[in-house]
Amino acid sequence: MTYPNLALWASCTLVVGACQPNTPAADNTKQLMHNDFEQSVGWGGTAEGSLTDSKAHGGHWAVQVNPEVNFGFTYERILGRIAPQLPRKMQLQGWALRANSGSTAKLVVQVNASPTDTAKVFYGALPMADVVREFDKWTVVSFPFTLPTTAAAGNVIKIYLWRDQSSAPTYLDDVELISED
Repeated sequence: MTYPNLALWASCTLVVGACQPNTPAADNTKQLMHNDFEQSVGWGGTAEGSLTDSKAHGGHWAVQVNPEVNFGFTYERILGRIAPQLPRKMQLQGWALRANSGSTAKLVVQVNASPTDTAKVFYGALPMADVVREFDKWTVVSFPFTLPTTAAAGNVIKIYLWRDQSSAPTYLDDVELISED
């Protein structure tokens, strides 16, 4: 007995399976945001040049800051739209690369009162020099944070790489925000 459609079905199954992401979150129900910078959905508000193909962890694109670029692409979203229930404990993860000792950028999580009110409800910054010790090598970075009880669904979360006083490039790629609640 032969099954002529079996080979076609098996081939299609392999092709579809190959399209699955390489590094999914441990629990996709807890993943609130992911960006590998191959597409720019949800990112913007930056100076020209923060998206680069000169170095990337995965794919072809990453975000950079350097003496000419103070802020990397910014993820900006109303908190109530990232999850049905507002999480208080979150973790920002990604891959970072420092060019040299002058690469002292910071990964920032900022929560503003509203899209029109920039009063800070929360601000946290992870100095890349504290967590990326080797130069010219992609390193996993993790930034756990807890929103204050005053944070509300109408607040706006912003995530970005900030040059600060950095005199050399710093790169960021494959970023995800995960609920820890």
